[in-house]
Amino acid sequence: MSTLTILAILFGALALSWAIWFNVRLFQYIRSGQYEMDQRLREVCK
Repeated sequence: MSTLTILAILFGALALSWAIWFNVRLFQYIRSGQYEMDQRLREVCK
């Protein structure tokens, strides 16, 4: 394998792992109720 292929695979794996982590944290944020509270605060502060 060429160096470029290895770098592309590493970058793709890093991007994929970040996307999975982001979605898990987003799901936890919404499920915790914090999202709902933040929406209420935005409406109050308008």
